[in-house]
Amino acid sequence: MSKSKSDTEGKTITSYELLERSARAALDIQRGDGSFPPGRNGVYDEPETPVRTTSLWLTTLSKVYEITGDEELAEAANEAADYLLSEEARPHGYTFHSRNAEGKDKCDGLVGQAAPIRGLAWASSSLDRPELGSIAKDIFSIHPFDKQLGLWERIETDGSNISFDRTLNHQIQFAGAAAHLASQFPSIEMLILRFADQLTSKIALRSDGIIRHYVRPSLGPAIRAVGEDPRHWKLLLNPILCRIYTASSRRKRKEVGYHPVNLLALAHIQAKMETPVFQRNHERDLIKRITSADTISSISKSNICCGSMTPGIDIAVALLKFQRAGLNQVTQWIELDLKKKYDTDSSMLSKETMDPEFQAATISHMVDLPNLDLEI
Repeated sequence: MSKSKSDTEGKTITSYELLERSARAALDIQRGDGSFPPGRNGVYDEPETPVRTTSLWLTTLSKVYEITGDEELAEAANEAADYLLSEEARPHGYTFHSRNAEGKDKCDGLVGQAAPIRGLAWASSSLDRPELGSIAKDIFSIHPFDKQLGLWERIETDGSNISFDRTLNHQIQFAGAAAHLASQFPSIEMLILRFADQLTSKIALRSDGIIRHYVRPSLGPAIRAVGEDPRHWKLLLNPILCRIYTASSRRKRKEVGYHPVNLLALAHIQAKMETPVFQRNHERDLIKRITSADTISSISKSNICCGSMTPGIDIAVALLKFQRAGLNQVTQWIELDLKKKYDTDSSMLSKETMDPEFQAATISHMVDLPNLDLEI
């Protein structure tokens, strides 16, 4: 049972206790089919299915079950996993049905598949259900990977191929989610290593180190891909759009908002791969630049309009993985989110947002952190 605001506000709580309180509070909103209420994709206000929120809560429930051994949490996690295996979640047995936005794909590109892949990977280990990991592997493997471009293509819920996902954070999140399966499946590890090896050639940065929103493909392989299949023609727009949007303050705000999203997913790749990644000098230089104090400090000063729902937590995970940052610095970034977004009455990250269902579920980003003392 969560404590009242008067019992908790201004006091110290551990990150594991915080996760447990949110997980237990989530039991009250879990639905009869094992799913959780869907979000609205943040500021985009698009109708989502329960797939993403259920996947995020599955990750949290699995982690808290590991911590506590409480069978009530295991039962809730199993029901959430079963929902993701249902015909409603995967109506044609291919990719997950993640959104219902008019004129857009139902799979929600690669990003709509990342959360369920990660959730099933966590649950597979925590709940001792190896079939969940195998299903996550199958869904990942449905997506064709172009080894010259180092990019994955999108697959619609009916199995049709939609061409490459041209949004950089989608590609990185997809790889970061699948990295949770790398230790089990060598074929996945090889593809993520290939992706990571080519990543520096696909990332474009602003002068202050903020990652640009679109993939920057190598021109030769991009032309080759379009020549082989004309439906990939939009890939050639990316370099042009990067130039057009350079002077756009609105685009800059969007890229600032997605910078923590990219950092978190890159940290997942770094943490979960058994074969070391980002070891070459130019890769280290890239990581150093995008996690520099000057770059990330600009995020705390920004009014983030879209992208990360929990920028402080996302940055904390990245600093811990890439810079071996001190715990004081890590906790300061986490507390930045908690002070703004944590509701001590509901024990959820549901404050100061137009999408409380989605934001509350992103407490799952804390599962990668050690047990820290935090002030709420």
